[in-house]
Amino acid sequence: MSKLKLGSPLYINTLPLLFYFPQNNPYFEIILEVPKKLNQSLARGEIHGSLSSSIFYARNFRKYLILPDISISAVGEVKSVILYHKVPLEKLDGKKIGITPETESSFNLLKILLENFIGVRPQYVELSKNWESLAEEKNELSGYLAIGDEALTLQFNNKDTNRSALITDLAELWLKYTHLPFVFALFIVRDDVAKKYREELKEFCLNLYHARARSFSNLKEIVEKSYLNLPKEFIFNYLTHLEYDFSGLKQRAFMTFCEYLLKKGLIKELPELRFFEVL
Repeated sequence: MSKLKLGSPLYINTLPLLFYFPQNNPYFEIILEVPKKLNQSLARGEIHGSLSSSIFYARNFRKYLILPDISISAVGEVKSVILYHKVPLEKLDGKKIGITPETESSFNLLKILLENFIGVRPQYVELSKNWESLAEEKNELSGYLAIGDEALTLQFNNKDTNRSALITDLAELWLKYTHLPFVFALFIVRDDVAKKYREELKEFCLNLYHARARSFSNLKEIVEKSYLNLPKEFIFNYLTHLEYDFSGLKQRAFMTFCEYLLKKGLIKELPELRFFEVL
């Protein structure tokens, strides 16, 4: 059989899942890409499963199964999903906010936070390139939504942004208003793939659980070998803010997010949590 192609975001936040994951496995290979492109590849059938944006599952839940107890989530501050803005949130009504081309879940989270909780309705500008590549557009924007490694780098350096810029952590703001964690990504597989490659996926899950457990026993060691050109202490602190389970509280948090999405017409129906059976 050909290998199962399983996607993962090309960000430092997947380090605890992938660092100890077995390489050159005969049954599956990991495809690294930004979240939006992973969602597109999954929808086109180019990959069999992926650690995908939570909103992608919400919109397509009938076609996919969730691999149990795997997510990328945060209780409060996440550090890598950040809105930079020149004026306070309450003054963003009608202002232009640039949206990184890499995101889906975070963009919709931003809409809910600003429109439902803060009570402002900005103009969202979906960009075709990242902040560092922008020139004239920077002056026209009152804010910019950055995610992943870009957000970490911008937050640490703070030299490519206005010195007086304000920084809002979206997961922290979500916790303030809902008292819940936020689930950014779930590991999902196509329904037909789960049926056809059940044993291979069971092995994949067990390898992933083992890699995650081993990483958090040796987090400082793997941070030392990380690729981002940022201080290791900063990266270590960031990774300790993230959580990788999909427990009952995370499930409730995800469904709460979906309820807001439904009210805003961003999804057509409330999804069911459909799990792949590992045991």
